[in-house]
Amino acid sequence: MVKKIGIKIVLLVIVVTLLNCIYQFTLLKRDIGQMAPCAYQCLKLPKNVDYVYFGESSNFTTDRNDSTTLSISELIGYYSNKKIIAIDTPAVHAGIYKYWIKQLNNAKPKGIIVTMNLRSFGEDWINSNLETNLNRGVRILKSEPILWNRFLLSLKNFEDEITNAARDSVIQKQWRTKQLHFPYEFKYKTVKQWDNAIAMGLYEPQGQPWDSKRIELTAHLVKNYAFNIDEENPRVKDFDEIARWGLKNNVKVYFNLLAENVQLADSLVGENLVFLMKNNRDFLVKRYVNLGAVVVDNLEKVDHKSFLEKNWPTEHYDYKGRINIAKIISNKLN
Repeated sequence: MVKKIGIKIVLLVIVVTLLNCIYQFTLLKRDIGQMAPCAYQCLKLPKNVDYVYFGESSNFTTDRNDSTTLSISELIGYYSNKKIIAIDTPAVHAGIYKYWIKQLNNAKPKGIIVTMNLRSFGEDWINSNLETNLNRGVRILKSEPILWNRFLLSLKNFEDEITNAARDSVIQKQWRTKQLHFPYEFKYKTVKQWDNAIAMGLYEPQGQPWDSKRIELTAHLVKNYAFNIDEENPRVKDFDEIARWGLKNNVKVYFNLLAENVQLADSLVGENLVFLMKNNRDFLVKRYVNLGAVVVDNLEKVDHKSFLEKNWPTEHYDYKGRINIAKIISNKLN
């Protein structure tokens, strides 16, 4: 009896392995094209591409008054005289890029330029309500047996399928309990304490009169940038994986640390928030230079006037901002 069961198990393993191979060489690419179109772009890239630019909406967002609507990646190609192909879609981050990048098995680019968005290291983005859809798009690319991934997708069984309420609960808990670290004494120990002081009009770093819009924007800035990046941050682990992929495959990795509106943060919240932003920048630059990547530090390279949204922290720039970033990256490529 035991012997018969063992034979059946072996036969089952052989059949599943065979089906997995058949699926991989027949329908997999079609399914990737339908479920993960950006990953499919990576699969189909021409071999003669110089650089691949991975980005989110910062790459292609423009203003109606712009004198040029060229994206950051297109401007890099213009100023560097390199062939740049952009693969981008809104709201993505390194946790998604790393799956796209692994599909670069046919193309042999000289390098990849990967958007590094400071806000993406914060709780509000890590546990964003958009994460379920984003993870759904890369489920089929994960390391489990390919046919098993496809089966889970057919059942709508995603490891990240949690409710928006549950995500919000995680964010609120982190803001309430996670300690902020400064090399000096600071009154507020957590984001929640800081946010409460702003909401009650008790935090006035610049001595300016409060109004509802100023209170709201100040609170948004604190929630999006008041954190300390460390090795345990899940986004750090994603970027680590990308940097190591570059070393393993002999592809130069450039991390484009995007510009943030540091001037606005300074004018509304003050030097304490700016310290956290710059300290996090320093951590990222040091870490990824040590991992063999080039970190293009654009954190303070775009003027306040070039940010398109003035009532919410974003990385959307007018043509002057996009040109500034593109020129700096181009100089690194050259």
